[in-house]
Amino acid sequence: MSYKHILVAVDLSESSKAVIDKAVSLAKDDNCKLSFVFVDVDKVAPVRKEDLILQNKLQTLAEQSGYPITETLFVIGDLHIKLAAIVKEMDIDLVVCGHHHKFLSRLFSTVPKIINAVTTDILIVCLENNDG
Repeated sequence: MSYKHILVAVDLSESSKAVIDKAVSLAKDDNCKLSFVFVDVDKVAPVRKEDLILQNKLQTLAEQSGYPITETLFVIGDLHIKLAAIVKEMDIDLVVCGHHHKFLSRLFSTVPKIINAVTTDILIVCLENNDG
């Protein structure tokens, strides 16, 4: 299948690079747009200084990706709700995100919520448990 615009959901940890690498390889194959998003699920309102630090980390990941990034988005809220809105707004046809296989991830995984909310193809990248 050929994609036109891939959205990569990152958590800004070291393991984000594995998710980005997978998305970049798919984007190169199809020569499509690639955008990054970080959803801060721990806040309900912006905190300027903290948000700038997180936005800089996101921008650094984009610059290190080795592929032209169409857009980098920093949003606050529920991951599945924000991803669903961005998919519709930006005409995304693939969402790539990572998943850690840890005990707490099994209990509180957001993957089912994402699958039920997002109306496009989704690729879940299995991540190592180094920094998760």
